[in-house]
Amino acid sequence: MSSTAWLRPRTAAEVTMALGLPGARILAGGTDLVPNRTWELDTGTTWVGIGAVPGTREVRCDAAGRWEVGAAVTLAEVLAHPQLGRHYPLWMEAMRAVATPEIRTQATVGGNLCVDTRCRFRNQPPIWRSGLIPCFKSGGDRCYAAPASRLCVAMLVSDSAPVLMAMGAEAAVAGPFARWIALADLYSGDGDRHLTLNPGEWVRAIRLPAKPPLGAFRKWRPRATMDFPEVDVAVSVDCDEEPRVVRIVVSAVGPVPVRATSAETLLESGPWTSERLAEAADRARAAVHPYDNGQLRVWGRQRAVHGLVLDALRQVASAVVEKGAQA
Repeated sequence: MSSTAWLRPRTAAEVTMALGLPGARILAGGTDLVPNRTWELDTGTTWVGIGAVPGTREVRCDAAGRWEVGAAVTLAEVLAHPQLGRHYPLWMEAMRAVATPEIRTQATVGGNLCVDTRCRFRNQPPIWRSGLIPCFKSGGDRCYAAPASRLCVAMLVSDSAPVLMAMGAEAAVAGPFARWIALADLYSGDGDRHLTLNPGEWVRAIRLPAKPPLGAFRKWRPRATMDFPEVDVAVSVDCDEEPRVVRIVVSAVGPVPVRATSAETLLESGPWTSERLAEAADRARAAVHPYDNGQLRVWGRQRAVHGLVLDALRQVASAVVEKGAQA
């Protein structure tokens, strides 16, 4: 394994310049990059730390009441922040579901959003992978999980991505042309190059809405701790809008989180009866097409989507009633 240089830029412009070096990778908490390097899944030769850049370690509220969280803030710091916990309980649910307490003290907000995609045909020791012809993600020309696909379908395993999408959060992209983008626009749909960032661009912060919606988060994984998700579900409803705005986001079933738009439309157009909630869960399941690249196979993951969506919807319906609105 070749040696790796570690750079620690002091400005956003210096980060962008450093990312122009061959084999450059953003290093935040390192909880994903370091293991991937150890297993020879990442061949980057330059690690670019962002924690010294102003704003990346800050949590602040702007004049419009929107909270901005720097990309290098750790998940443990998010969970310990009193204002964030009070304003954004849905995001806190997702943060508590990430890995273990020890990992959350190191893992960062930006790192969890940009975490590398995973596949059971790829995330294996080198000796295991040596028995396969390289796939798209290994520089080859095939996908073992979806042989007919022309793109890699490795799973996005960020627990925060579906929740922040359901909340309507945004990401600050730094680089040659700094800008804010919707979270949904951060992901390309190609598991090999799963982020839409251009050369020299990187995620500097996220921005949360001033009036967060009600919501619920559900995660299925083989063990109750440590494991990456096999299915993530985030449900949100904004009762202050008329008609109400519903978002149902399913993740860890492919390279990009999936909006269950048919289920959302159903719930925006009428009362949330038990029958309507069940139909919405059916529609969410039909909107998702998992691949055979996780520990739970396709049929099992589809069933998990249905059960998790229904459970989350029931929780949100109860929260709506408690708020004094009609479910």
